[in-house]
Amino acid sequence: MTEVLAELSDTIRPISRREFNAWGADGWFDDERVELIDGVIVAMAAEGGPHLKVVMWLTNHVARHLDPDRMVGVSHPYAVSEFSQPVPDLAIVRTADFHAITDAVTAAELVVEVAHSSRRRDLVVKARLYAEAAVPEYWVLDLVQRRLVVHTDPVDGAYRTVEARDVDAMPGNAEVEVLGVTVPLATVFSLTA
Repeated sequence: MTEVLAELSDTIRPISRREFNAWGADGWFDDERVELIDGVIVAMAAEGGPHLKVVMWLTNHVARHLDPDRMVGVSHPYAVSEFSQPVPDLAIVRTADFHAITDAVTAAELVVEVAHSSRRRDLVVKARLYAEAAVPEYWVLDLVQRRLVVHTDPVDGAYRTVEARDVDAMPGNAEVEVLGVTVPLATVFSLTA
């Protein structure tokens, strides 16, 4: 396939969000979990096991402690550009922005990806996409390396601050706070055992 792509590279055109969403509405992706990345339809990693447990626990924990002016979205498409619509595991959205949603989330205060088999995509590709969309804070819960990678301060399509917090090197009661919610990292990562 790489040879074909190289041969055709000057004739390949990206798919727009409009096309992607229309095809989805027509049932093209009914049996698939896909997202649009830089105009390319990309199969999403299978969910299950530790990934599923972490997403469920984190969703419930954040939703219980979040102030009423914010909402938690789970696995909803995020319109980051004309040609990209990733599907983050969680997005914290202001209630005022929620009312403006049509076919995808367009603004969030925090986006979270829980990464296992999708680590490279989440840490590199999606970090770029969310920075380009000026998402103020982006988390990757890296289940393989047992760390939280926090991206903040998006400027010109890149996060200026990226901090990795290794849960095993932190005190047993390691916590992180975001939008007024305290998240106990030791509890989160204990779900992966």
